[in-house]
Amino acid sequence: MFSKILTILFSALFLFSCTSRKMKYGTKIEIHDKADSLQALARIKHIKSLDYSDFKPGKFNNGKVAVNYRFLKPKAIEKNKKYPLVLVFHGSGAIGTNNTSQMGVLSKMWLLPENREKYPVYVLSPQFPVRSSNYHLDESRTIKVSESNEHLDLVLKSIDSLIIKENIDRDRIYVMGFSMGGGTTMNAISKRPDLFAAAINISGIPQFDKMDDLLKMPIWIIHGSLDTDNFPQSNFRFFDEMKARGQVFLWEYKDKYHNNILSSELVDKIPKWLLKQHQ
Repeated sequence: MFSKILTILFSALFLFSCTSRKMKYGTKIEIHDKADSLQALARIKHIKSLDYSDFKPGKFNNGKVAVNYRFLKPKAIEKNKKYPLVLVFHGSGAIGTNNTSQMGVLSKMWLLPENREKYPVYVLSPQFPVRSSNYHLDESRTIKVSESNEHLDLVLKSIDSLIIKENIDRDRIYVMGFSMGGGTTMNAISKRPDLFAAAINISGIPQFDKMDDLLKMPIWIIHGSLDTDNFPQSNFRFFDEMKARGQVFLWEYKDKYHNNILSSELVDKIPKWLLKQHQ
């Protein structure tokens, strides 16, 4: 009996140690997770099915280009209180103008009742009418890198206006995205490192030419080893070049592909980590 208790305690301590270690800057954690449980899969399915009518539609337009968006406000806003803003970028499968396709797991997760209560945040989910990031070969590194366009410029400029209009905490603005959106996340922090308190790049292609401006930016990179849509070598190289001098860490899911990377585990951990960060 005593040995069984020791085993349980050791397992708990080991789990706590691993959880803490995974959030340490400069570290790369290899995660072996061949299959999500039925319960975890059901949770992701539930998130995808959530009604998003609380995300109100709108449009950014500067006369040259336009970007539709959905905007979620905290359930209750105190007049003299400021709240974080989370900017969510979608993957290439959501390109369009219907202002609905961008509403995936990374946006809808903030609608979970527990998140609405525990994490009162603004969430901005733009939908790009064309690719928000394009890739080209970096011949010196022999990997793909990403670059953005004027549509991202419009979104970033529009956030400056949102800060004035809404009760947004200037020191707690976050950005995250999946696939093309992960690349756009890296483009956004490269263009406006002053704007963001932290970034999460999930299965995206990074940008390398502004790394010196990102040394104080907390960046969480997540990628599946088996990803053949956006090969992980670009993110791995970015991590390798930044790990000794920046605030970056990497979760490599050894058994995950491109389209199964978003898990119940990430849905739980993303808000906990993200909202601890501030400028």
